[in-house]
Amino acid sequence: MSSTHNILTPVQQDALKEIFNIGSGNAATTLSEVVHQPVLVSVPQIKVSTVEEALSSLVKPDLPVVCLVNIFVGDISGCTLWLMPGETALSFAQECWHKMPRAKKEAEFHFGHIHLEISSVLTESYLSALSDMLELTSIPSPPLMLSGPMQKVMARILGEYARFGDILAYVQNRFRFPGETGTASGYFMMLPDAASLKRIMTAMKVG
Repeated sequence: MSSTHNILTPVQQDALKEIFNIGSGNAATTLSEVVHQPVLVSVPQIKVSTVEEALSSLVKPDLPVVCLVNIFVGDISGCTLWLMPGETALSFAQECWHKMPRAKKEAEFHFGHIHLEISSVLTESYLSALSDMLELTSIPSPPLMLSGPMQKVMARILGEYARFGDILAYVQNRFRFPGETGTASGYFMMLPDAASLKRIMTAMKVG
């Protein structure tokens, strides 16, 4: 697996898309209840690259972002990322807070609460899809919030997972939230480590 072109066959990529399409659909349904507005989700994309290629492909490396990281361990291990541009993340959280039922609102607005909840919902939805279809069970950690220029944040996270191998294989989804002040977009990524990716392939019988 020394090349980014042969780590996953087309059949393996299609199998991964099928599983994560279910996960993203379940996540969108749950998220709409959490944020009190419609949620649109893209078809999952399976990405394969080196850390350097992933970082160099960033369209706006200096864009300030908010990123939530969930580490998961168990039958498979890795991390998930929920990422949204900084200004959008703040205005989106404020809009969601104002739509919450009065009983759910905290005494004061808490910027990170909405994004922590979104990150947890997405992570649990994707892990549930893997558990239901492949009987691979993992437990996520509480989310960790990072912020700063996109390239710096991503380099910190991807660099950590480069310890498990030179090649990254991950799923990416775009979630859109049509609201009163416009459409906010966020990105979700799931990065299993190299051993876990192999275990997933074996469980799908396409390894």
